[in-house]
Amino acid sequence: MISFEGVRFTYDDAASVLDGVDLDVAAGEFVCVLGGNGSGKSTLAKHVNALLVPDAGCVRVDGMDTREPESLYAVRATAGMVFQNPDDQIVASLIENDVAFGPENLGLPSDELRRRVTHALAEVGLAGFEKKETAALSGGQKQRVAIAGVLAMEPKVLLLDEASAMLDPRGRAGLLRVCAELHAAGMTVVMITHFMEEAVRADRVVVLEGGRIKLEGTPREVFAHVDELRALNLEVPFAADFSARLRTAGVEVPLEIDEGRLADEVAARWRAAGGAGARGTAAAVTAGARDMADACGMAGKSRDAEGTAETPQVAADESQVAADPAAPQPAGVPLIAFEHVSYAYDAAVAKRGRASKRARKEPAQTPDWGNSPDAVWALRDVSLSVREGEFLGIAGHTGSGKSTLIQHMNGLLHPTAGRVLAGGADLADKRVAREVRGSVGLVFQYPERQLFAATVYDDVSFGPRNLGLPEDEVGRRVRASLEQVGLDPDVLSAKSPFELSGGQQRRVAFAGVLAMRPRTLVLDEPAAGLDPAARRDFLGLIARLHAQGMTVVMASHSMDDLARLCSRVAVLKEGELFAVGTPQEVFMRADELRSIGLGVPAAQRMANALRAKGLPLASGVLYDERSLACDLAALLGRSA
Repeated sequence: MISFEGVRFTYDDAASVLDGVDLDVAAGEFVCVLGGNGSGKSTLAKHVNALLVPDAGCVRVDGMDTREPESLYAVRATAGMVFQNPDDQIVASLIENDVAFGPENLGLPSDELRRRVTHALAEVGLAGFEKKETAALSGGQKQRVAIAGVLAMEPKVLLLDEASAMLDPRGRAGLLRVCAELHAAGMTVVMITHFMEEAVRADRVVVLEGGRIKLEGTPREVFAHVDELRALNLEVPFAADFSARLRTAGVEVPLEIDEGRLADEVAARWRAAGGAGARGTAAAVTAGARDMADACGMAGKSRDAEGTAETPQVAADESQVAADPAAPQPAGVPLIAFEHVSYAYDAAVAKRGRASKRARKEPAQTPDWGNSPDAVWALRDVSLSVREGEFLGIAGHTGSGKSTLIQHMNGLLHPTAGRVLAGGADLADKRVAREVRGSVGLVFQYPERQLFAATVYDDVSFGPRNLGLPEDEVGRRVRASLEQVGLDPDVLSAKSPFELSGGQQRRVAFAGVLAMRPRTLVLDEPAAGLDPAARRDFLGLIARLHAQGMTVVMASHSMDDLARLCSRVAVLKEGELFAVGTPQEVFMRADELRSIGLGVPAAQRMANALRAKGLPLASGVLYDERSLACDLAALLGRSA
């Protein structure tokens, strides 16, 4: 179906982005493409539907040469592509018109057009959303509209370029289900992703580095190269990484890439070692693990039962943990306080009695995605405080109101009902809102979209200049903020931000916020779309800023990031506050989180699976990879 023969391509006639790529994809095959940012993944995908053509070599799609002008229309009808950022792909103001755009250009009759639009929206969990405005959607919902627009064309080849980057765990599961169904029906699927658990589902994995194919094979073959993948700054699936950790801790398990099979292997070894009769209770396991923690080098913050951990743990059974929205907040005057805040993008409709009545109905949802086309309120009766010096995580399914919530924190949005206070002052006061925008820095989902100036210096200096600061102070702030994000101001200040790599652009945009010297940093999915190395660097930078005393609020779909970084987590569901508490308190509610489209950190997910198989792991403990491997080593008697 797809054939690359010696393909070379450059954007600037200098550096090769694709450098001699030879690749064949069979009809009906599911191929996953991995690689760091800048490795050539998106460029490769754009060659498949002739958005780009090779400088040298040849690309054929279903036998058609993409360089031939007469084949262009047929190639693009054959290979449908979903881009990284849905805003690059959405062209209409109404959802149904946007989804219809592709098939309408194929000249389909009206009845067939309607059938395809309805079916495609149902496939991505947006049935009933036909008349909704695309501009009012969340990032994840926009991504699903873009996916539906391609599915409605019914192409032979589906190209997904980081199409799950903005989706919540349930949305990613829904997308994988759709891909599996299309693959089973004979469609060729090429998926670019940074989520290794998605790559496990593919028939074949291709790893790019510097525009060349570095590794290729089945998922099991590729992910067996754990050290090589890490050297390429890529992750491996949790199961593969945890298999290696267990072997290091003395638990002999084979390399597994599937979490279910790994849990089965561990449970089998526990039973072979005598099961519960050989090891006793969960309390004994925890005591044994504590004895060997130093030897393992695994005295993790989330498992110390005597209070010496970095984050105190609540020693309670899961059924007794109460992560309640009304739970006591930390002491002290809040930097930002939400008091019974409700918000609707169409306030007039929301305030009408019949709309309010409709909004109170239980939302209609689809099992894989979770949505309510009748939802009126983006936020409903939210009361929440942000305390000075804390790291607050915001979790929630796609469309739960996360972005709406954080845009209230510096007065970009104002409540339809209720109040938002900053230092006790109401943000409805324009003077207060102006002052707060200098102290609350907001970084959007795609920070690089905040760039606009001719040079890096002008872009970073825009905020400080608008504060009326003298030019010498502006210059000091520009230099300091660029250095703070790991960029050299002497090298980059005079360059255009649009000449930089994607990772550098994101750092420049971040520097522009830091140059305002905010007391509070508010981030909306800051690591979305970054490769594992860039993600670690960016989140490490945020953690350092917090360690230096900055208050941080971060919305994220990554439960692992929230568990690792945050002191508290607030969970939104359909615009309402579902839970607030420490990561320990919140992530103990695994079943409830799963019911609203969220998950728990990977290690906790594995611990829960092992408990379900009878292993007496400690209850009331939020596990990380190190602490779980250590406890399992103690449980299985492998301390020697």
